[in-house]
Amino acid sequence: MLGRPARSNLPSRGLWRIVDDRIIAVDRSYAGPTTVLVPSEDVLTLTVDLPFPTRAARLANLAYALEDAVGEPLATLHFALGMEVAPRRHVAGVVRHTKMASWIAMLDEAALEPAILLPDALTLPMPSAGAWVVKADGERALVRTDNGAGFAAPTAMLDTAWAAADRPRIQSFGDPLPEALADGVEEEAALFGLGGETVAVLPPLDLRQGPYAATRVGAPNAAKTIALVAGIGVLAHIGILGIDALLLHNMAEKKEAEARAVLQAVAPQIAAEDDLIAAADRILPSASGGVRPFTRLMAQTSGALPGAGAVAFNSAVYAPGSLDLGVAVSDAATLDRAIAALNASGLTATGAPAAVDAAQATNGLNATINVTPGGAG
Repeated sequence: MLGRPARSNLPSRGLWRIVDDRIIAVDRSYAGPTTVLVPSEDVLTLTVDLPFPTRAARLANLAYALEDAVGEPLATLHFALGMEVAPRRHVAGVVRHTKMASWIAMLDEAALEPAILLPDALTLPMPSAGAWVVKADGERALVRTDNGAGFAAPTAMLDTAWAAADRPRIQSFGDPLPEALADGVEEEAALFGLGGETVAVLPPLDLRQGPYAATRVGAPNAAKTIALVAGIGVLAHIGILGIDALLLHNMAEKKEAEARAVLQAVAPQIAAEDDLIAAADRILPSASGGVRPFTRLMAQTSGALPGAGAVAFNSAVYAPGSLDLGVAVSDAATLDRAIAALNASGLTATGAPAAVDAAQATNGLNATINVTPGGAG
């Protein structure tokens, strides 16, 4: 057919990366939504306050809120709204329309049209307050800042950006950093478990919005719908990392009620009092994949922890069969109760206070919790 490029034989799932003018595979077994990482050099990623009551209003005002941060006419730029990192404060991305059009054409040619487009710096975990997470790879480095944004820079120029940011502490992995940054690198950075690929429940920013939103054809699959509802239930349990605990609790109740209504619509046999995740798990066909090990372990963990905002999540790093959580609790006794509750639920959990600086110490106790499935099932 004239005018349409031939599609490649790439499987339309997994984790991919755009390098120059090519899409290459990163992990074809990636369990999350089909995602293509784009170079962070081409995307301005930052955080923005949007004091509007609805997401639609925030989207409508996003470009104007960022007008002073960009140096080009607004009409030439695409603006995307990302995750909420504090009440009505969001990660946002800005990229030229010409670049977005080029990426979308590449996705279409590779049979990856429905994929998420995620700036690669945002695959790094969120650092603690006053710190950067830095991953150096030869002459290029990715940086995630403590407000949720991120960027890429030549490794040799990191010291300039670091000095301009008032020399935050550095949690580093990957290749060695320039000697000029040595004083900022934390010796205990290895404790954060950053040696491998990170796992995110949902991407912090999907550039596929507005005129570039992904299109999906065909009737929805019932098993996939139920799996999606189960995923919503997991999010209702764990909330959005880093937001005020009381707000998390209220949002979780609302989202769980919405998820339950959808689940009962597609599976009327589910009783109103049934546990949302367990109910979805029961009716999912075993061959469909169901809830992934990560979401299952996260759901069991969050469900076993004390409620009413007693434990607030700061970070989560997953490796097969093990979940490392960074949490904030009011005191050591609350941490002990959380560990006891996890072990009583059939999981195996250990915990310990985490080192924090003086600015964080006034906000309660930061701690790490390691959770594995355990033997009680």
